[in-house]
Amino acid sequence: MHPIDKETIDKVLNGTATKKEARQVAEWFSDTAEGQAYLSELMDHEAAFIESNPDRYSDLSAVQSANMLAVINKRIRIKKTRRIYWQVAAALIPLILVVGLTIRLNSQVNLFGKTVYSEVYVPKGKQEHIIFQDGSEAYLNSDTRLRYPRKFGLSKREIFLQGEGYFNIATNKRRPFIVRINNTDVTVLGTSFNVHAFKEDNEMKILLDKGSIVFNTPQNSYQILPGQQAVYDVLTGKCVIDYVDKPYEVSVWKDNIVLFRDTPLADVIKTLNRRYNVEFAILNPKALTYTYTLTTNQTSLENIVKELEKIAPVKFSIRKDNSIIVSLK
Repeated sequence: MHPIDKETIDKVLNGTATKKEARQVAEWFSDTAEGQAYLSELMDHEAAFIESNPDRYSDLSAVQSANMLAVINKRIRIKKTRRIYWQVAAALIPLILVVGLTIRLNSQVNLFGKTVYSEVYVPKGKQEHIIFQDGSEAYLNSDTRLRYPRKFGLSKREIFLQGEGYFNIATNKRRPFIVRINNTDVTVLGTSFNVHAFKEDNEMKILLDKGSIVFNTPQNSYQILPGQQAVYDVLTGKCVIDYVDKPYEVSVWKDNIVLFRDTPLADVIKTLNRRYNVEFAILNPKALTYTYTLTTNQTSLENIVKELEKIAPVKFSIRKDNSIIVSLK
């Protein structure tokens, strides 16, 4: 479909277009990425207008709003042949701005009811990939819990994380994306970053790949730049921000790569426990004095422990119950 020129779009919005022009604009809005982006920008502008002029709509109670929505839906059902033109007009004519927002935000924003949340838990041994309604992505590592609204709010996009996730966030200057982790949060406008925040760990790690984020703690707020990682001590509230030599290594887990860099055996075991849902039994505590550097795309636990055995004099014996005995050679 050819792009629609602004003059034709303006004619449709002003109610002076022909039926053919209105149909073309409606199809462009609904069937092309460019049209959807154009309409999204218009709606964000109108949403910002509502936020900056709350008194104009403050007299609408919850019951009135629900009744309004019911009337809108009834009219749309009755006038099926005019549905597309009604949606385009309603979304953009200031006199019925709330109607337009309701139609567009039916799939994205909850204006008339309580926020309904979905929750996903990724068990040990699994990983998950989620795409939110705004096009943002979340890669969830093993033993991770994510709670998110089925429809994002009008002024912000807010989710709740416990565990590890890598996020690609769709840019929207008027609706920041907020990842809440216990009593802290990461606020972004559009960027890619990794959050490591398991409940049993005393440290949280937030690494930024690109874009810009703000890490908010009860003590302070920290601006993080690409290539930097914030390490936050949950117990003391201390936060240290520094550049990472190879930042891409932090999130290779989402590409099914196992990577250890001078990693103590205790942390190696913790990672493999989450990734493969396998328990370890340490027969000789001296084994915990060794560290490991390894990068592999092997997906079999048996192959990974074989590679680990080449690095240090530590033996990993896989039992029939899928547990592993760790001993010295």
